[in-house]
Amino acid sequence: MSKFLLKQKIKEGLHDKSARIGRYRAFGAIRPGMLRMVGRYPELRERLRSVKEYSIKNLPKLLEQAVQALEGNGCKVFIANTPEEARQYIGRIVEKGLVVKSKSNAGKEIEITKHLEGQGAQVIETDLGDRINQLAKSGASHSLAPAIHIPIERVTELFSKEAGQELECDPDALVRAARKSLRKYLEEADVGISGANAVVAETGSIFLTENEGNIRAVTSMPRIHIAIAGVEKIVPELNDGITVIKAAAAFGVGQDIGTYVSVISGPSKYTPADLEFLGHGQGPEEVHVVFLKGGRDAAIQEGFEESLYCINCGSCLNFCPVYAEIGDKYGYKYLGGRGTVFSAFHADLDKAQEAGLFLCIGCQKCLESCAVRMNTPEMISRLRAKVVNEEGLSWTKKQVFNILAENKLSKYLKLARTFQDIALKRSPEGKTATLRVSMETLGMPSSRLVPTLAGQTFREMVKAKGRRVIEKPILRVGFFAGCMVNYVQPELGLDLLDLLGVQGIEVLIYAEEGCCGLPMLMSGATEEAKVVAKHNINLWTKDTFDYLLFVCPSCATTVKKEWGNLLEKDKDELAEKHQKLSPKVMDATQFLVDVLKLNISMQGLKRKVTYHDPCHLVRGLAVKEQPRKILQSIPGVEYVEMEDADSCCGFGGSFSLFYYDLAKRINAEKINKIKATNADYVVTSCPGCMMHIRDGIHHAGSKQKVVHTVQLVAEALRGGDK
Repeated sequence: MSKFLLKQKIKEGLHDKSARIGRYRAFGAIRPGMLRMVGRYPELRERLRSVKEYSIKNLPKLLEQAVQALEGNGCKVFIANTPEEARQYIGRIVEKGLVVKSKSNAGKEIEITKHLEGQGAQVIETDLGDRINQLAKSGASHSLAPAIHIPIERVTELFSKEAGQELECDPDALVRAARKSLRKYLEEADVGISGANAVVAETGSIFLTENEGNIRAVTSMPRIHIAIAGVEKIVPELNDGITVIKAAAAFGVGQDIGTYVSVISGPSKYTPADLEFLGHGQGPEEVHVVFLKGGRDAAIQEGFEESLYCINCGSCLNFCPVYAEIGDKYGYKYLGGRGTVFSAFHADLDKAQEAGLFLCIGCQKCLESCAVRMNTPEMISRLRAKVVNEEGLSWTKKQVFNILAENKLSKYLKLARTFQDIALKRSPEGKTATLRVSMETLGMPSSRLVPTLAGQTFREMVKAKGRRVIEKPILRVGFFAGCMVNYVQPELGLDLLDLLGVQGIEVLIYAEEGCCGLPMLMSGATEEAKVVAKHNINLWTKDTFDYLLFVCPSCATTVKKEWGNLLEKDKDELAEKHQKLSPKVMDATQFLVDVLKLNISMQGLKRKVTYHDPCHLVRGLAVKEQPRKILQSIPGVEYVEMEDADSCCGFGGSFSLFYYDLAKRINAEKINKIKATNADYVVTSCPGCMMHIRDGIHHAGSKQKVVHTVQLVAEALRGGDK
């Protein structure tokens, strides 16, 4: 059922064009400012992570300290073990009165507005975005910009109806109307509800940051203030609270600090009569702090305490390719990948799957942009493994993974080639094809351009061609071909062998080499992944060589990092072998630049090229400049940098099979940026990206050729355009 519901959500998200326009408009405004501002504070991320690590590790002690300090300041504190306990406590305070509420992710988590309205209270959202959503009866679509999915024309209709007059469709006019409307509620409300960016245990102070001023009004004008906060918001000292709000501004909206920063340390010290001459806004008579514990203890106990480092700045959403295309349909209570992790502990694994647990494409943009470098992709991988452990694999995946784990893929090639001759309609060059009959359930509509299996495998072609004899090799390297090179693009592997042979480098390859295991890992099948890791580690550690080279960064990242993650708990001989193998792993482009120093005799190529950074290469292996240096060193090549060159193309291996419509939409954004360069060639360093970008170019009706970096070098080495 969860898979069906997820498919429906994806479909709804992809069809909401207005919301997509709003998201991309917001991204255009937020991303550049965030990148500039974060660059100005290089130490901020590490300082914040240190604060959060310490706070979560010492949470019981800090919670006790915070309660004592808050109560010492005159606050009333309630610790809610469940959302229902929090709702009941707040409901008893509010009863049926008028409530003004500021933005609060914790409030949304416990659905406090719905609960209070159900008991007869009137709740008015005062954040402009939340107020728009309230009037439109719509959910929030972003942590900090909750109404980006609603066009200004619709906002004008909503505000005009509330004002009882036709308003001008102009942002300033609409803001003035909202201020006028909300002022009345702020003056009349008995209760104001807020969230908290941080709660300082040492002083019992609540930190709140904003840009609109409504939070300050909500927390100071009503007679009663209720602050709702997850216990993970507690930090030790005042400086730590300042660190949180600085990071929220820098990573969230690209500011040094929020326009308004409020520090609340208890109720007003004066009676309303004392300050009556000053009017409203002199502080509440009562301050209640409601701490939420629901799901937090479970997350910590199961080793997912890192999920509590989040400060809800929304930076991950601003860079996530999946969220960019389907918005609030990805996540639960909290949006994006972090929301799927949240759902596993605040609901269950079925809800996590419905929220999009298997939607994460693994691009690691969220990790790169996160204010605390929270490793959401790694947590998602562990939860996927938990799903497989509890529910098992589908029959299809089990069969495929068994074939890969037992290294029997070559036995099925004849059958597969026969099937492709029947099912596929080849393109003129013969290396790509479309299906004669659509297979939508397998992510293979008839319009999709797919690669064809090569007539010979890479190892068969090497055997037939023979190997260059290297008398006195300058280096000895291993070459891990991977499934794509071995079965689909063997010419790429041959190009690398030729290139290395000319340089006097001996290359070791194994016919027994198996799959790297990434397809299993992405599906949560860790036991099957361990089988292939064990096979390959034993294979590649029985001989000596200087480097283990790859032309597929997904394989390289898996071998270098993921195998280590799989084996780190075992502490056995296999883990020790991997520790020795891992440092030798190197992408071919990195090897050409960092080891060979580009000492390659290349002829001229008249090409205008642009480059796409594969996610696993740039974020998994930290290889970014080397491919560009290679392209710029080839005589005659005109290099043009693409906008957002390191944004995901949408491939993600099996992701593009199971969610092809979504992968295609992500790809379309990449193709638009490729077209804007007017390049003749798209160069990348990943066989999977090559395949998917070709499909995108095919759908766009464009003519760019897609090649691997190694292929372009090999072409220049062979004589270029002469």
